[in-house]
Parts: sequence; C-alpha cells; structure tokens
Amino acid sequence: MKTYNNLPTLVTAKILAFAFSGADGDIAIWKQALSLLSVCHGWRVQGVNTLYRYAIVKVVDPNLIMDDSDEEESDYSDEEAVTDSGGSDWESVSSSINCISDAFALDGGDPIRVYTNIKLIEKLGLESMVKQLLFSEKQPQVLTINEFDSMGAFISILEALFQDLLGNDKLTEPFNEWFDLEYMDAVSDNQAEGECYAVIKAATDAFINKYPNISSINAVMINPHEFMQKMIVELAVGYDKQLTNIDDNLPTICPGSLRTIQFMLDDQPFNWDVFRVDKKSKTIAFDNLVYLSLTGTIQDSDAGNEITNNLNLSFPKLERLFLENISLTTNEAQAMIGHRLKWLYCEGSIIAASQLCKQPLRDLDTLFLIWVEEEYPDEVDDFVFLANEIFNKTDDIKYVHCEIRAANFDDSMLGIYWPYLTHLSLGFTILFEDLFEIVQNVPNLLELNMVIDYHDVNVITEATEFLTNIKKHYPTPSSSKIETLRIVIECATLCSNPCCQSPFGKAVQNLRWYWPQLKNIDIQN
Repeated sequence: MKTYNNLPTLVTAKILAFAFSGADGDIAIWKQALSLLSVCHGWRVQGVNTLYRYAIVKVVDPNLIMDDSDEEESDYSDEEAVTDSGGSDWESVSSSINCISDAFALDGGDPIRVYTNIKLIEKLGLESMVKQLLFSEKQPQVLTINEFDSMGAFISILEALFQDLLGNDKLTEPFNEWFDLEYMDAVSDNQAEGECYAVIKAATDAFINKYPNISSINAVMINPHEFMQKMIVELAVGYDKQLTNIDDNLPTICPGSLRTIQFMLDDQPFNWDVFRVDKKSKTIAFDNLVYLSLTGTIQDSDAGNEITNNLNLSFPKLERLFLENISLTTNEAQAMIGHRLKWLYCEGSIIAASQLCKQPLRDLDTLFLIWVEEEYPDEVDDFVFLANEIFNKTDDIKYVHCEIRAANFDDSMLGIYWPYLTHLSLGFTILFEDLFEIVQNVPNLLELNMVIDYHDVNVITEATEFLTNIKKHYPTPSSSKIETLRIVIECATLCSNPCCQSPFGKAVQNLRWYWPQLKNIDIQN
C-alpha cells in the first residue's frame, strides 16, 4: 500500500513542486511550505534543496497602506519551522521568520516591517543552498512617493539583513543623519554620501561572502531609494560572474553572464544603458543570453513604442525571443534575429512584425504572430497585405502560427495567401463558406482554432443545416491537410447538452469528409 512516505520519487517531486509554487516570490507561501518538510524523511530530503534556494525580503510599510485588511498578520508571524537538529532526529524549532524593524517610523506611526526567511537560513547554516535573492514591497492601494518613505524601506532592510552580519549597532547611523539638517549643514554632500556608500559596500561584501552561490537577484519595489539601488548594484557586481537572471528594476548590470532577461516596459522608451557598464563603449554584448522577453504598452499609433538607442547590441546565443507590443529598431532586429534564434513570438502591431520579419528567418523552428485589431485598429486595411508578405517567406520554418483577434470577419481576409502557415487561430465568428475559402489559401495548414459566437439561434441553426448538407454545396472533398480542428462556441442553446452530442456538434463531424486528413475535432462551450 502506498502512503505519503513511500511514494515514488517522481510523484513526491510533483507534489512538492505544486506545493512550493509561488514560494520563490512570497514569504507567506514560503513559510507555509515549510510544514511539508516535517511529513517524512523523503519529503524533507527532496524539499530542503528546493525551498532553501530562495532568500526573500519583504517590506510592509503601514504608512503607505490605506487599507491593509487583506494583510493577514498570521501569514508571517507564526514562528514554527522545521529543521535538522544536527543528527538523525528532526524536530520543530522556534525561529523568527518574522523580522520586524522598528528603528524607522514616521512620527506617531507604526514601524516599517521587514519579513524575511534569512534569519532562519542563517540559523540553520544553509546559506550555501541559496540561489535566488528577492527584495519585494507590498503594493499599497493609495501611495504618495517621497524620499522619506523610500529611505525608510531601505534602512529597515539594512537593519534586518546586515546588522547582525556586521555586528554593528550603529550600522544605520549615516543614513539616519541623512535627514539631520544640522549634520548635513556641517558636512559636504560628498562626505555624507561617501559614509553611506562605505556602509553599503561593507554590508554587501559580507553578505556575498556568506551567501556565495546566488545566481538570481530580483527587486519588486515601488520606488527604491538611490541607496537601495546602490546596494543592489553592489550585490550584482559581487555576483557578476555567476548571475544568470535579473529583473527590470535593477540598475546597471554587466550583461555578459545573463541567460534570461524579462522586461515589462512602461510608456517610456527603453534604454539599454541599464546594461552599459562601460559608459565609454557603445557595445553591449549579451554573450550567454538564451531567452529575452520584452513586453510594452499600447500607445497611440503616432507615439509608437520603440526601443530607441544608438548602441551596438550583440546576442550571439539568443535562442528564444518574446515580443509583445514592441517595435524594434533595425539595429536591434538585426542583432536579435541571428543564426541561433529558434523561437520567435511577436504579438502586437502587424507593421512592427513586418519590419522584424524582413530579417532572415530561415534558422527559426517556430514562429508565432498574434495581431489584435482592437489595439491596432488603424492597421485593418494593411493587415492582409503585410501578413501575406510575412507568411510567404516562412517556407523553412517547421511551426508557423498566426492568431487573429478581431471583433468581426472582414472580407479582406479572403485575400490571404499563406502557403507555409501550419497553425491558424481565428478569434472572431466566421461563416463556414468563408472559412473554407480561407483554408483553401492556406494549403499546408495542420491545425485550425476558431471561435463561434452564435447567440442567435437562427444563425447556429443555419450553420448546422449547412454542415449537414455539406456534400450538396461541395461535392468534392478538399485537398486541405488539416488534422486538428478546435471550436470554442459561445451559445446558450448548447449549454444544456455536450457540444459533440448537440445537432451542431454532430453536423461538424461531416467536416471529416470534406477535410479527409482531419483526425481530431474538439468542441467546447
């Protein structure tokens, strides 16, 4: 009989992976996951290496939170944790997951709180297991940013992480004096800043020495103070040769060892200077980058969302490129679409996609192109022409997928000719007569996904009748290569019985005659 303590290793691994989901970014989830380490020895052996990969520091400033009813104090303040007592016996020990700094509080206000698992990691001597370091800040519902608030968050983190590490009771003194007008009048700005930087340097050096294996640093903070940014830079520089992942909140970082980059861009042009360590050089080389993701925001067509720069970029090992609402400059496109790129996802402007696809695509294995009419309504008249231009040069790509999200079918779609497209997704209702004409112009199509919004009973009745009598309309089967058809139906009349057993569902089966290669039909409400 299988019990939790003698499950196959693979099953246990899947259970723990599911249970630990989110533990890398939330101290409360991380803490809850600790209880699973006490289930049995096998779970503990597998779980420790995963769970203790993550060092998390979360700032909660009650002065910035207008309604903190969703913040369950119990999520953080329970101090029971499971650990190794040094021998073969395991026991539950008391450890402070909850580290509260009360040294920095607004007059009459509650102290800023810093919740972290670092104290527990150090108590257990598991610093060498840590691979990822995350700084996060609770997102307030109402926020007024000022230097006093951001400095408070920084000082609280400094105390929580480094005061014991350096054994310095006066660690935060230079930063507290930053707001002492008499002190600032007595010394120069450079002297005051230098004293603060000296503390940051000593603190980060000590941290790097104690946590030698960190390869990922992320910071999800509202408005990090310049000293916080300086501290992150020092950490990144210290881990430079082994750092494989950063997020877009970090200042200047050496790009040479990065393998993954994901950026969520705001409405300002992106500046590659974040990776420009040598300001005198115009070259930024991502020598080991494998995956790059750039997500922008929808803007007026006149404004665009271009990543503009005059730098020389190099991505010699880039294999996967994800672009959403991003327009690349010619130099950027030439740098990214290289002989190593195998996977390209481009969602947004068809004009931007057309410019991007002017680069040689012959080395790609997979191409996704997604166009959303609602976001780019001015491109409706140009879509078919530009899409034809793109999909007529993809003959060397094995998997070519186009998804069109539009409110209604446009007659211009009948003018498409995409001889090398393999997968097509239509996000609008279309009559089957028009669908057949489109499919005829996509001769190598293998999979078709479509949405039918048939709230009008008469319309679906007519569609059912058309498919039931398909041989009258089309006496000869099509030469289409379609193997899979997926239909998502929005129609109240079908909700009472399974789609495949409804009259429409049965009529759709006649498509197996018209498309002889059709093997799979999936109909969903």
